[in-house]
Amino acid sequence: MLAIGGGLLFALQGGDKDDRAAPAPASAPATGPDNLPPAPAPTGTDGAPSAAASASGSPTGTPSPTATGPGPAAGTQAQALDSLLSEGENAKAPIGSAVAKVTSCPPKADIESAAQDFDNGASQRAALLAKLSQLTVTDVPGGADAVNSLKSAWQLSADIDKAYASWARAVAAQGCTGRAPATPDKKRADELNPKATQAKTDFMTKWNVIAKNYGLTPRTQDRI
Repeated sequence: MLAIGGGLLFALQGGDKDDRAAPAPASAPATGPDNLPPAPAPTGTDGAPSAAASASGSPTGTPSPTATGPGPAAGTQAQALDSLLSEGENAKAPIGSAVAKVTSCPPKADIESAAQDFDNGASQRAALLAKLSQLTVTDVPGGADAVNSLKSAWQLSADIDKAYASWARAVAAQGCTGRAPATPDKKRADELNPKATQAKTDFMTKWNVIAKNYGLTPRTQDRI
């Protein structure tokens, strides 16, 4: 009986040592796709990223939103004004030679021809002024001031041409010997000439700055 009891006790002790189940391994932490460790939990109030994280994640090298420069619209507007100046230069009537012709008191037909030159000059200026009024130069730095000077120059030139035309017709009607008389219209044209010259000079100064900025044609006073 003792042997049986002892054997039973040994069996119980041996079974407890050899057959006891090994403890289950600790659960591995959950992993994300491709066995990557999960992203750390967000920090900061209410789960929002911390200020340091936000600062470190902000892009660098971003251009300043206040940086400005001439845009394509300004270049287009400057080119349109340059084209109008070229048109005015190419269509310029021979006013100077017409004045000299009338002053020399030529035959009546020549004086009337000169009067027509003055009329053509006035018409050309009127057409240029109409086109100038349709131009937009709001994006061109200094464009508005330049256009105002050009408008004044062309308007004065048109008034001068009209006065010269009236003068020429008066001379043709009354005739002359040696040198054409100076009528009130001639005197008015002579008085307006310095003002027109000054307006052209003002425009030239303003335009040449614009022309340099946009690679356009600079002008001289006699080409306006």
